[in-house]
Amino acid sequence: MDKTTKKSTRARINQDHAQTQFNPTQEQRATKRACRLSVEKSNARMNSGKNAEAAAAELLETKGYNIIARNLRLGHLEIDLLATVPNTNLLIVVEVKARRSGTHAPELRVDWRKQRHLILAAQLLLARRMFHGKQIQFDVVAVEMDQLQKPQSVRHIQRAFDASHK
Repeated sequence: MDKTTKKSTRARINQDHAQTQFNPTQEQRATKRACRLSVEKSNARMNSGKNAEAAAAELLETKGYNIIARNLRLGHLEIDLLATVPNTNLLIVVEVKARRSGTHAPELRVDWRKQRHLILAAQLLLARRMFHGKQIQFDVVAVEMDQLQKPQSVRHIQRAFDASHK
């Protein structure tokens, strides 16, 4: 192959490449925009959750609780807040639920499945040496959020459920 043939072949390849470059259709652009909006919503939801957990931790600390862990992962299970009460043998597993103001009560979202997950997580905790002999209490903190995803009201429900019959 001589030089002119190589140049013409390379030129043809470049031309073909230029023609096949991605030129998104209107539908593809709309899909990309929807995905971007979905990520933004997801980020807003995460910020809302962080705000709710911060408000819950603040409320519990004002009540004298010691927050010893936030977002504690135990395999596929998670505990939002883990707290203790000074001078007691009590370990408190706290589930934080947040909803926009005006909708139903957030604490109603702690159904039997979520309770079962929290009980399993607590059992895993009690199996660890540092928590051996502790008593477990399951609390729920319900946070109602305003339109800007800021906590509007925070309610602490002590002994929201127990581990019996689950």
